[in-house]
Amino acid sequence: MDLTLHQLRCFMAVADTLHFARASALLHVSPSTLSAQISALERQLDCKLFERSPRAVLLTGRGQELVALARKALDAAENISRWSRAPQDSVLQIGTPASSAGLRSILQAAAVRMPRVDLRLRPSGFTGGLRALSTRQVDCALIFELDPHARYAGMQSTELWTEQLVVALPAGHRCAGQDRMAVADLFGETLIGPALSEAADEATRPGWYETIDPLLPQRCAIKALVDSADEAMELVAAGIGLNIAGSSVISSYARPGVRFVPLETGHRVRVLLATRDEQPAPGVAAFVDVAARIVA
Repeated sequence: MDLTLHQLRCFMAVADTLHFARASALLHVSPSTLSAQISALERQLDCKLFERSPRAVLLTGRGQELVALARKALDAAENISRWSRAPQDSVLQIGTPASSAGLRSILQAAAVRMPRVDLRLRPSGFTGGLRALSTRQVDCALIFELDPHARYAGMQSTELWTEQLVVALPAGHRCAGQDRMAVADLFGETLIGPALSEAADEATRPGWYETIDPLLPQRCAIKALVDSADEAMELVAAGIGLNIAGSSVISSYARPGVRFVPLETGHRVRVLLATRDEQPAPGVAAFVDVAARIVA
């Protein structure tokens, strides 16, 4: 038995007016059409809802019982209709390995152009962005990449910008006063690197320092200690080691006791915005578009 909202509205109009002509006027239908709808409803429910005579229309006992049920059903339908018309807020989860002026510019623009979307930053560490994407902890993620030909299974990415590599070192270091550093200047040093990832797909990729120069892991002590740029700069300031990062680290993580010197290398850090390789949700697509436009 498939009742329709139209049938219930017809029933309630007659129940409220107890007059077929007035009820049909309220519904903007002919009296014959209204009478046919009521008769069809009575057949479906297998009960008589109205006592009809030339002088009056009265609800039967079953009709009186149906009034409360029909009113609830129509109220529920109206609530659903209002819900569907209401503006829809959503949350966009963004995996972030580190802060940067570029990210802040994108967030500012997205907040203006996507007012119904709440932007939530989810720190993903240096190597956790792809894992957070694949496990759907985030909707998109910023990725730091040195390999210009890198491809990620099940992902697609948009390059936002590139950065020069710089060496973060204690202010009292022997190279702190130099204008530039060569890779050879780092031989014998302790380099602070990203903590080892447990994800198999990331563990098989070349490490950060190995990609910069294969000699660095051979000629330096690599300590995989940190998940964030903030942690790395604290250890550098404490004199525990040096760190190589993209130049955006200077504006976001500079602190007393740390100097930044450009590194002479053919590599540049590529900052990518990665999403899953699937039809994106509207909020994700809009955010990618905003990001691409802002950094263009």
